[in-house]
Amino acid sequence: MEAIEPANLSSIVIPTYNRRELTLRAIRSVLDQEHAGALEVIVVDDGSSDGTADAVAEEFRQDSRVRLLRSPHRYACAARNLGFAAARGDFVCFLDSDDFWLPGALATFKAVFAHRPELAFVSIEGSTRANGRQQAIPRIVASVSPGWSHASFHLAPLQRTALVLPGSAVPAELTFGDFFPAIINGDLFYLSGMLIRRGSIVQAGPFNERLRYFNDWEFFARLCLTGPGAYVNRDGFRRETDRADQISRGRPVTAMPRRHLFILRNLLRSSQAMEGYRPQLASAMADAQYAFARSLVQARRYRWARRYLRGCIGERQKTARSAVWFLFGPVLRNIL
Repeated sequence: MEAIEPANLSSIVIPTYNRRELTLRAIRSVLDQEHAGALEVIVVDDGSSDGTADAVAEEFRQDSRVRLLRSPHRYACAARNLGFAAARGDFVCFLDSDDFWLPGALATFKAVFAHRPELAFVSIEGSTRANGRQQAIPRIVASVSPGWSHASFHLAPLQRTALVLPGSAVPAELTFGDFFPAIINGDLFYLSGMLIRRGSIVQAGPFNERLRYFNDWEFFARLCLTGPGAYVNRDGFRRETDRADQISRGRPVTAMPRRHLFILRNLLRSSQAMEGYRPQLASAMADAQYAFARSLVQARRYRWARRYLRGCIGERQKTARSAVWFLFGPVLRNIL
């Protein structure tokens, strides 16, 4: 007989590759959550060669909440998709193996969902850990993610309210509503700090396994089309930074603006995205083309940069600034 899953089961998917000790820490941080209800941890070992899978199997062999999947090395997006296919929960989090949750994280997620049942996803705040080269960075979601500081962020139809969360007498601030007009101008969230309704993930579609950079941003943009989301300014997860095995290290200066254009072009082909969002998408595309041209100048790829700047001028997008960079790009690069 097939097992009946408890209501409101949370599935935490942890993809990992050659991060044995960090993965064990991430798993423990989930299992140590109090007042969180039913949960399962699905660890997807993406072809590790450092004994990660064996270490997970050994430490958690007696804990039925932990499930281990093994696959050939196909990178994080494929591992996340595999983990989600095996997940049984009504709510899902994709926790990076080098991150970990703080006490109360899952209870915070559940409290927000209970307060706003219509939400497709909930994001909590996070911070980085200090190391020998970098100081700790607080509030990496709302203070560091580029979409929050974009000039058009205030145009998103978002509301704010105070919410008392479990274990705290001080109300937190909850920001909720339609994040799509904001996320098309810059990334807003971190996978490790987000709990998502299962149905919203199904509706958004799987992670794009062809992408190495900013694949979470591309997924978030599609996710925001599935329904309203929320962000609560309660610190609930920690990130490791400046690690040699992180994909974000060493990426070219053109990586983010190029991925931004890719995301917007895909969205423009989506009838769901175009419905009601045409002006916002057109404005975001203008910004993205100009930013990509600027990054090409910085990378000394002047011919390609002039092509994009010529397009901005022809479409009357940031015309004056585009003309200046079109005419004097190499000179300005050396000055700046």
